[in-house]
Amino acid sequence: MRAKVTVLIATAVGIGLCSLSPALSEQQHQHHQPEPAGENEAADAFSASMKAAMEKMHAGMMSVPETGNPDRDFLAQMIPHHQGAVDMAKAVLVSTKDPQIRNLAQSIITEQTYEIQLMHTMLDQSGNQPAATLETVK
Repeated sequence: MRAKVTVLIATAVGIGLCSLSPALSEQQHQHHQPEPAGENEAADAFSASMKAAMEKMHAGMMSVPETGNPDRDFLAQMIPHHQGAVDMAKAVLVSTKDPQIRNLAQSIITEQTYEIQLMHTMLDQSGNQPAATLETVK
C-alpha cells in the first residue's frame, strides 16, 4: 500500500513539474536570448515614423472644414488620408528588406500619389478647393 502511495505522489509531482516546464522554459528564453544589435532601435524608429504619419493624417483630415457638399468634403478629407498612406509606406521602405512588403509599399506610394493629384484636379475642376492643411501644403 505504501508503495502505491509513493508512486501516486511521485506521478503527481512529475505531472506538476511537466506542466510547469513550458512556462519555465519560456521564461528562460525571454531572459537569456540576446536581441540582435540595432533591432530595437530600428523598430523604435519605425514605430515613431508610423505614429507621426498617423497623427499628421488624422490632424489633416479633422482640419478640413465640412461644407455640406459630400463630393467636396470627401475629396478634401481623402487627400490627407492618402498622404498618410504615402508617409506610412515611406516609413516601412526605410525599415524592411522583405521584397513583398517593399513592392506593396512602393505600389501604395505610386497609386496614392496619383490619386492625390487626381483629387486635387477634381476639386480644381469643380471650383471646390480644399482648405490648406499640413498634407496639402508641399
